[in-house]
Amino acid sequence: MRALLRLVLTGLVLLLMGAGPGYCQSGYDLYGSPRAAGLGYASTALTSGAGVHTNPASSALRQQWSFSFFARESYGLAAFRYGAAHGTWPTSWGTVSGGASTFGGDEYRELHYSLGYARGLQFGTSRTVYVGLTGRYYHTRIDGYGSAGAIGLHLGLLLPLLPSLYLGAHATNVNAPTLTDGEALPQTLSVGLQYRVGPRVRILTDVFKDLSFPVSVRSGIEVRPISMLALRAGVTTAPVRFTGGVGIRLGRLRAHVAAEQHQELGWSPSASLELRW
Repeated sequence: MRALLRLVLTGLVLLLMGAGPGYCQSGYDLYGSPRAAGLGYASTALTSGAGVHTNPASSALRQQWSFSFFARESYGLAAFRYGAAHGTWPTSWGTVSGGASTFGGDEYRELHYSLGYARGLQFGTSRTVYVGLTGRYYHTRIDGYGSAGAIGLHLGLLLPLLPSLYLGAHATNVNAPTLTDGEALPQTLSVGLQYRVGPRVRILTDVFKDLSFPVSVRSGIEVRPISMLALRAGVTTAPVRFTGGVGIRLGRLRAHVAAEQHQELGWSPSASLELRW
């Protein structure tokens, strides 16, 4: 019975998290933070994102050290709890980032560790392209069945088209890592735009493709009625999800909460706390 329960739990994790039956890893680590969740996960061109999910190039725009914590529980199920910590350290020669996260419960557990580097490359006198590379170690353990690990490489690019318009691109697991024979890690590609309507409104749109699933369109809007408060809303397709969130900025602290509503599976709340200095 316990073996059957493990198999059912594993199957639910893989299916509900969108990884598909061929994946031994859920890919949940690519979902992101409450800020990204509130924007319908449209974070490819987000120039101020923080977390292990972000475009690897985005940390090149960071001017402060930062450290953040993130937690989420999907669909009210303890077995689908996720937690992450992430930090960025800007230097004169580029920005270093690193993080760790965990997903699952006692019988099914995923661990992820990442290390990244990003910097701006100047072309001519006025054009700067931001590029980034992140290496991520994935480890999955299923109680009674053993464990396996693999290293994936993620690439990112941010290009300012106008002062108010950024183009972003993000590819994950470009080296096609596998945990075991025939069980690949998710490979994804996303291209997105960020448009700032003045200092208080930000609009983002992504086209997201997992190689094993249909194309998904993700869109979100962030409005700051006052400097310390951000209101967010977003929507995704394939599957259809509606999201919303709130961010608060108090000096060096940033706090974010969000909720996602899946048409069949219900609500998933998340929260994070970030410190900058």
